[in-house]
Order: sequence, then C-alpha cells, then structure tokens
Amino acid sequence: MLRNGQNQAQLLARSLGQLTRGMASSKRTASKQEKQNPKLSKPSTVEMPLEEPLNASYLSKTLGSNYKAWATALEKHPELKTVKRKDLLNSYDTLKDLKYSVEDILGRPMIIYYGASTLANRHSVLQECGFHNVTIQTLAKYVTVVNKSIEVLKAHNYIPFDVKVAERLAGLFTDINLRVDMRELDSESITLKSLRQSLLNAYLRERIQMDDNDLQKMWRVYSRVRHKSFRAVQDTVELLTKELNFTSERLKKNGFLLYSDADNVRRILREIPTIDSQDIREIGFRRPKILMSTCDSLKQTLQHVHAFGISEDAVLRCLEVLTLGPDTVLERLRDLQDIEEFQVLGTNPRVLRLVHYQNKARLRLDYLNQLRVRCASLHILSCGSEAFAKFARDGSDRTKGRDIVVYLGNVLSKDVQVLRNLLSRHPNWCHIPLLHVKQCLEYLRSKKFKLSEIFDNIHLLLYPIKRIEEKMLLLQLPDAQQELQLPVADFHLLSNNEILTLILYLIESEFHFTGDGIWTEQHTHHVENFNNLLPDFPESLNKVYKYGVKPADKLVMQHL
Repeated sequence: MLRNGQNQAQLLARSLGQLTRGMASSKRTASKQEKQNPKLSKPSTVEMPLEEPLNASYLSKTLGSNYKAWATALEKHPELKTVKRKDLLNSYDTLKDLKYSVEDILGRPMIIYYGASTLANRHSVLQECGFHNVTIQTLAKYVTVVNKSIEVLKAHNYIPFDVKVAERLAGLFTDINLRVDMRELDSESITLKSLRQSLLNAYLRERIQMDDNDLQKMWRVYSRVRHKSFRAVQDTVELLTKELNFTSERLKKNGFLLYSDADNVRRILREIPTIDSQDIREIGFRRPKILMSTCDSLKQTLQHVHAFGISEDAVLRCLEVLTLGPDTVLERLRDLQDIEEFQVLGTNPRVLRLVHYQNKARLRLDYLNQLRVRCASLHILSCGSEAFAKFARDGSDRTKGRDIVVYLGNVLSKDVQVLRNLLSRHPNWCHIPLLHVKQCLEYLRSKKFKLSEIFDNIHLLLYPIKRIEEKMLLLQLPDAQQELQLPVADFHLLSNNEILTLILYLIESEFHFTGDGIWTEQHTHHVENFNNLLPDFPESLNKVYKYGVKPADKLVMQHL
C-alpha cells in the first residue's frame, strides 16, 4: 500500500471534503460498536500475604504446651522457623491422627519439619514391616531404621522375634503372585530397605512389565519410590490404570507416578472434574506431573489465574503451569505486571508460558536487550534452546507478527486474520515490537481517538510516537493547511479519521512512501556480524527434576 501510495497521497487532500460526508453514517455505527465492546479491564491485583516465621508464641497457642518449651525447640532447631504455617498444621494433624501428643512432638521437634504425606507414609511402611510400636523417636529416625538389618531391629525390640518380615511384606501384594525366591529373602542379615526394594522389584516386573533396565533407571532417577508404602503403591497403580487408562508402558515412562498419593488423585478427579470443559482425566493423562500436585494447590493456582483475568483456555495451552506451586504462580503473575514486555502479552492466550518459563524468559529478554534486539516474541522468549540460539545468531530483529495481531484483536475486537491482512500491506510491520504498538495505541487513545478510527488507520500504530506528535502539531500550522489545500479553514474542523490519515501521509511523504518512516534514528542500522557481538548466554546446569534426578550423559553416569 505504501510503496504504491504516492499518487493516492497527492489526491488525498482534495478528496477530504467528500470523505467527510461519506463517513458521517459509518462514524455513528462505529460509535455504537465501541460501546458494545468496552476496553479490556486490567487484571485485578492479588495481594500475597506476608507470613511471619514460626515463633514460640504461635506454636504454644496453636499446638499447645508452653512458650518456654517451644522457644527452646526453635533455638535448638532454627530451621523450623522456615516451615509454612499451613504445612505445620497439616503435619500436626497427621501426627495427632497417629496418636502422638504435643509432648511427644516436643521430644522430637524436627518431626514437624517433614510434610504430612511423608509422615503418614513412613508410619505405614514401618507398620507393614511389623513394627509393633512405632514411637515418635522411631518415626523421626526412619531413614536410619530402614537401613538396619532385620536381625538388628529385632535385637533392639523394634520388630517382634516371631515376625517373618519377608513373608509379611510379600503378603501385602494381594492382586498378584510375586515371582520371587523367598528363601533368598528369609535371611535376617538383609537390611529392611534392600528387602523392600527386592519385593517391589518383583511386583513391578509382574504388574507393569518392568525389566532390569527400567528398574535400574527408576531407582536412579526416582529413588523416593523405594520408601513408598506397598499398599499405597498398589492403590496408585490400580487407580491410574483403571480410572485414568494409563498403560504399563506409560507408567514405566512416568515412574514418578508410583510416588503419587492415590487419595489426592481421587480428590482431584472429584473436586476439579474439568478445566475449560476438558475432562481432568484426559488432562492428567497428557501431563502426568499434574497428578503430583496436591488438589488444594491446583485449586489455588486456578483461582490465581482467574483473578488475573486469564481464561481456563490459556491453562490448557500451558498445562505445565499446574505443576508449579500456587505461591510461585501468584508471584510470577504479579511480576508480569512489572515488566512492560511481559505486561503487553497479558491478553495473549499463551501468556501462561511466560509464567511457567519466566526465569528463562527474563534471561533471554536481558540478553536480547544487550544485542539491541527489540522484537522478542512470546514464542522466542519461551521456546527451546536451539530455536532461541538460531534466532539470536540469525540477527533478524523481527517476529512473525502473531503477538501483534492477537493483542490488537483483543483490544479492537477484530478478527486476527483481518488484522494480519491489513498490517501485511506494510513491508516492515513485523520489525515493530509489540510494546511499541501498545504504547502508540495508548497515546492515540489519550488524544481522544476512538478504536474504530485507529483501526481505519491501523498502520499508524507502527510509527514512532514522536513523529506522530510532530505531524499533529504541523497540521495545526496555517502554512501546512494552505500547502495541503485542505477543504476546511481550521484544523479542528477535520474529523479524527482525516487527521490520522493526514499524519500517516505526512510521515511517509518524507520517505517516498517506502514504509521506512517506521524507523527511528537509533534503529535505522541493522546489526551486522551478529556472531561477533553475541555476549555469553547463561545456561542452566541444573540436573535435578522436581520428581527425581535428571539422567546425565553416559560419561557422568558411568563415573557415578
């Protein structure tokens, strides 16, 4: 449009009189439409409550006993102050259900440092092994205890002498016959941990057809499974295979699921049956790690997302956000409002990718700013490392325009394809950052231009605000009005649509209608020899997953 627009521009001033009359009826229609499509409201801010560290006063009032006892415990174990109050209460309720008193807890105060599910599971494991009296001291020393041989545990009266531990544990697997030589496991010199792992190996071989390689990988990556109660493992496997249709192969690929809490998964199925009309069973099957989050956490995360005006459809586009803690999600959602490049993407249906990958996106944004690359799309900020490295090294400061048309589609209530067709007439439109488009639109709105008028002159959003201001002031000068042969005696008699059209004409007339009027002085020179200018990009070397240890390369694993 701009390359071939010189002849049209020469006729523009002469045709404004006719244009004014022809647009009278369309302006009334556009005004009605604008009232029907109000401006999008800003996301409501959600305050994150600041929680004080645990103190003796709170503990004595909430759990009981006296101030001095808890003050002594906190002085001896200062790490207890970092426990969140909600987690503390959950752990205390679990210990109370297991018949431990506050005085018992004060005897081993670090016991409340562990999560409620961990405490309940460890207690179940010890009971399954035949411990006749699981004291709070025994529970607190769980890791030490399970690493002792059965004969030592019997000698110290943890397990009665007449209990055949191997047979007792094997009998817990009620839904399958274990192919295991019990004579090899009857030796009481074997540690409790080794005995349990041998039996669990036999169960997993039979139930989900794991081979030696599968088992070796699982114990290396998801070692916590060996401490899971046998009854709980069976309950989990049955629930996943029958309710969520997990195959044996899928369970093998997602071994961390063996450590999930079946009761928690049932709560999720019951209390969050759908997300944006999609069955939670299908969602859990697609992203199994979601099932590791507590039901309360998932509900809280969804509440935070709704509070910021983000639809559940956006959640389906980035299900990984449900694997983050609700406090983390809330903090990152609030951070979106503090970074302009992120804030402008707030209405994008894929905005939750910026929440899930926020740390990576921040690093990349800073890195691109060092290179003076202005066009950083949501995709580039959250894509894989190889795709980002290719974008950086290609030195092309442009996007594919998706973020711009999605943003304008939301603000102008227009179809994205219609917007793309219009914007594509400008040869350089993909070189303009979304943030500039937003700032320019807000500037024009501040000057009382309507959305319908901005849409009719949509290419003006690509131009520097400073140039728009200059031309707006220029149009008010008598000399300019005379030179342009305007059909009106006063600038203020022009319609808003005519003013915007003239501004665009005046800007591009200086650049021979090539579209180069969008460049500011500091951006007229493209970056060359990008490879020589690339600063070092910080790469994460973290090899720890949330649900286990990330498998390293063969050399490292062989060394380990």
